[in-house]
Amino acid sequence: MKTLKKSSIYFLLLLCLIHFNGMAQKIDCFVLQAPVKQYNTVKKIGIMEFTGNKEAGQMLSDQMIARLLKEDRGIEDLQTGFMGLGKKVEGVTHIKGFKTNVYTVIERNQINEILKEQRLGLSGVIDESTAAKVGAILGLDAIILGSINYEQKEDNTSSNYITLDGKTKTQYCKIRKVTSNASMKIVEVSSAEIIGVETAAVENEDKKCDDERSKIANYNQLVNNVVSQTARQFVDYFSPSYKMVRFEMEKIKLKDLKKKADEAGKHLENGNLRQAFPLLVAIYEADSYNPKAAYNAGIIHEMTGLYEDAVNYYQTASQLDPANQLYADALKRAEGGLQTLAFLESIGKSIETYTFTGTGDELAQRIVLKGKSSDRVNIYEFPDAKADVIAKIPGGLEFVVIEQQGDFYRIKLINNNEGFVHKNDVN
Repeated sequence: MKTLKKSSIYFLLLLCLIHFNGMAQKIDCFVLQAPVKQYNTVKKIGIMEFTGNKEAGQMLSDQMIARLLKEDRGIEDLQTGFMGLGKKVEGVTHIKGFKTNVYTVIERNQINEILKEQRLGLSGVIDESTAAKVGAILGLDAIILGSINYEQKEDNTSSNYITLDGKTKTQYCKIRKVTSNASMKIVEVSSAEIIGVETAAVENEDKKCDDERSKIANYNQLVNNVVSQTARQFVDYFSPSYKMVRFEMEKIKLKDLKKKADEAGKHLENGNLRQAFPLLVAIYEADSYNPKAAYNAGIIHEMTGLYEDAVNYYQTASQLDPANQLYADALKRAEGGLQTLAFLESIGKSIETYTFTGTGDELAQRIVLKGKSSDRVNIYEFPDAKADVIAKIPGGLEFVVIEQQGDFYRIKLINNNEGFVHKNDVN
């Protein structure tokens, strides 16, 4: 058997929910995603109060700041069961050494104080030049400004329907909707130039009918929802976050490998990536022309942040099965992961590494010695009962078989030693 290479793992797996069906094992995992725009030289930023609707502008600024300060932005609780009706599972992270609050952020109140002191906002118009002046005073690298407006609308509708007993009844419904439009500019303080622009158009509505109409969401709730969605889109534009990816493990049907593939799946189910990792790689090494094995090996590498290796495995899977869209999508996603790591390293936020190793014995035949721990089984130097006994080993222990020679098994002992045990001493 080949020895699996030692791998430094960027352990990005956060939370996995395992779903089984007749075709594949599905794993929902939170992993890191890169921002749309990557600003390698920006460390300290400020967010001005957005103009337009004053209330919404203050809310948007404050919500963006709150999101930027979160250490695990993007991780959400997951619902289990059919259509998410099961128990809610907390999104707990196993990642170490990385937090999503990569920027130093200045509160908008500090910016407002500078505007008052410097009398920079007297005209009511805050442009890029004014914003850059404020940013320079506060020692910022970049400053964010923009606008947001929203409209409210309420409709009352009625429609007829036939009941089970054939009667015609009328259903009366109330619909409330808030539609918002917002724009954001990121200004580089040193040059007063715009280095990023993003827009967001968001709708949120609630509908209640008949006796439930009094429970319809008020406009404040709807406005808060559209502002929250806008804040998320704007922050994701320039800051790394977490996102959930549904990985679909392929079923390995080859008889000799199926048992080990199922074992790897069980390890994943229990969150034991250290056990699953070498198994999936060994399965690929044993059947390198199986696109499913290559794809599964790619998944375990992507989940653990080894994007370069993930790309290689996904490329192999795609070359062996070019028509498989699942493999093509995975390859594209892993290539994006390489960019994520490069960006994080460029801003000095590298992820703590883990080391997973494989012994190369994951797919080897194994035997269990007869007897109890109080018993002793002879291990011979050669495949002959008259050979020297080199060890007496307690019964019940499991060993990897290197090869079989006649009635003897050559097994791997501790400290990489080898010896022979007679088949009559094996369960």
